[in-house]
Amino acid sequence: MAKPKATPEGRARNEEVYRTAAQLMVQKGYGGTSMGDLAKAVGMTKAGLYHHISSKQDMLFQILQHALDGLQRMVIEPAKRLKDPEERLRETIRLNVLGIIDQGPKFTLLFPERHHLNQAQQEVVAKRIQHYRTFVRDALREMANQGKLRDLDINIAQGHILQTIVGIARWYTEGTVDDEAHLVEQTVDYHMSAILKR
Repeated sequence: MAKPKATPEGRARNEEVYRTAAQLMVQKGYGGTSMGDLAKAVGMTKAGLYHHISSKQDMLFQILQHALDGLQRMVIEPAKRLKDPEERLRETIRLNVLGIIDQGPKFTLLFPERHHLNQAQQEVVAKRIQHYRTFVRDALREMANQGKLRDLDINIAQGHILQTIVGIARWYTEGTVDDEAHLVEQTVDYHMSAILKR
């Protein structure tokens, strides 16, 4: 795919294309979505779309990369500025759930389709996902070293935290809850109460 445009208008257009294409793939499934469907959804001709991407597989890869860029920018980077591991973990969970609410669940729901990528693309995505898992796991390990955690397996705790957050994307739609801030707060409290010593 051509490099994303550097102008604000270009970035906004790229965001719109990724959002629209992701939503369509979630609705129809990767296998049920054609290049013609994608072109129509994003307001391009098939020829115009092929000017930007080489294949449907490439579109999926670019969408997932875009989602992971957002995770890095909106969750990991702000959270890692916090030195205290408990506060870092709280902020990580909070920002991740906020991202699902603000960006919509479509990006998260599309990740199971990554097995359609080629091997090199899958490795890139897997490495970036593992980076996030390690980020969460490191916070948990630091908390354990400070004596704040219950007697837990760090890897299992990390897996439960991220799977619960992913699970929100499976049932959340706009209007599902009356108070989205309450959803965020409750999700953070749920996880922290499960792992902290009482």
